[in-house]
Amino acid sequence: MDAANARRFVEAFTPVVAAQVARFRLPHDLSQDAVQETMIRALRGLPSFQGHSRLSTWIYTIAFRESVRVRERWLAAEGPPARGADEEWDPPDPAAAERAFDALAGAEELARVRRAMERLPADQRLVLGYHYVEGLSVAEIAELMQSTPNTVKSWLKRGRDALRVLLGVADAEESGRHA
Repeated sequence: MDAANARRFVEAFTPVVAAQVARFRLPHDLSQDAVQETMIRALRGLPSFQGHSRLSTWIYTIAFRESVRVRERWLAAEGPPARGADEEWDPPDPAAAERAFDALAGAEELARVRRAMERLPADQRLVLGYHYVEGLSVAEIAELMQSTPNTVKSWLKRGRDALRVLLGVADAEESGRHA
């Protein structure tokens, strides 16, 4: 691959990789490292990409594995984040994460949904993002997260149910049924 094509590849995929890595709640410097390492691995591995999945799914897999690796090293070195830190976390690169979510429109409601998603367990938050923001299928998410489709479906259902509660939608739906 020549330098111009490599640059276009990196420019095209860095924002979505950064948004995905942001979901892992890493410190800013470690997030940047994970994005950079993902892009290096993707560029090096591109000649061997066989097309058994979409290119984006292949890159998401690399980013997922690299994010898990970086997060595990970070937690091993520093221990788990302080209790309550997850609720106050902001993505290290808000612009990249914002671009991914802004495609859905409705900035105020979107911010509310994003805050609620940040309160979900990692597996639920990741599958909801992959499915609804990135547009991946259950099978693609299962492959990416090295899980089964049924487990992914379970995480999706639990995540949706938890979001309904966090957003107060469950109460409104219940009131509508009983009215």
